[in-house]
Amino acid sequence: MKKSESILFRKIRSVSLNLFSISVLASCGLKPVPPPEGKFCDTWHKPVECVELDFRKGVGNLGQGLLPLKMNSVVNYQITIENQKIILIEVLHEHRVRITFPGAEPRLYLKIKDKEDRKRRWEKAKQEWNDFFKSSDLRSDP
Repeated sequence: MKKSESILFRKIRSVSLNLFSISVLASCGLKPVPPPEGKFCDTWHKPVECVELDFRKGVGNLGQGLLPLKMNSVVNYQITIENQKIILIEVLHEHRVRITFPGAEPRLYLKIKDKEDRKRRWEKAKQEWNDFFKSSDLRSDP
């Protein structure tokens, strides 16, 4: 009887340690951040349909103008359109969202890379690089 009690005790201890470690990791982690804005397109259907979503500002354009996004969680959003119909948006990845329109199958939308955005990021990085060396030059002068 003692052997079975010790096995039971070890299992209980193992489960409690696992639960404790999960709670510690969850409480010490970084807060989730909504994905950035962008243009997402459904390339599987012709003609290609695109939507613009800005999760951080909480607005989306599904072809009917800017509408407010309601955040249920960092990965689940919804937009209420005319006739009180709710469109569900699930963020799968920074570059992929699944949008479910009322009475339709969910569709996968992929983020389209914006050439202008890449150019802006490059110019910003170049400016930061130049600013860094300008400040380094000021420190080295006697």
